[in-house]
Amino acid sequence: MARIHHGLIVCASNSGTQNVAQAATISSIGRPSMVRLGLTNSADGQVAVEPGSSTLATVLDTARHSNTFLMLDLHEADPKEVAFQVSKAHMRDRVIFVPADYKSTTAALQADSKVMVAIPVNSERDAYNAHRMAGRHPYAAYLSPTASPSLFSLVHRDAEAIITETPSSKISTADFLANRPIDIMITHQPYQLTTSLALPTSDVTHSE
Repeated sequence: MARIHHGLIVCASNSGTQNVAQAATISSIGRPSMVRLGLTNSADGQVAVEPGSSTLATVLDTARHSNTFLMLDLHEADPKEVAFQVSKAHMRDRVIFVPADYKSTTAALQADSKVMVAIPVNSERDAYNAHRMAGRHPYAAYLSPTASPSLFSLVHRDAEAIITETPSSKISTADFLANRPIDIMITHQPYQLTTSLALPTSDVTHSE
């Protein structure tokens, strides 16, 4: 997934493991798809996906066979265990870790040298700190849709990917994208966003 600039991946926000299977619909119309899911520790000690009762291993297997990318909110899950399962499923280049805080970010960066980690960026200082913290590790800058276009442009130089969420209804998505380099957009309505953008097939982003 490193260096996925110059395209757009639509990410369905966390609403259950059924979205992993549904994401294949987006892939089938010529666009890679991504689902954001939260992780938790189940009673038997396994890493599970919430809401629902599916194990991470099961979801990774489904995503691999449906050609779906995953954004995983680590929460209290052990990054090393999550990284182990991601590697075992051959999904290292199709997963992004979303740590809960600074301590969790450090742990996520140390868990696997190749799995991309999302780091929040809210200012120029954050942008430089994220680049310094990541070092040679692939990372994504996670910006608020209210961040200035100049901040988007700044992080575009160093981060392997730029993540944001859909803007408010006061601005059209097309205008929003025209002024900001964005690689992954998180939305509650992935299919509607995907079909409304109507970008040429040549602009579709694929993992490297």
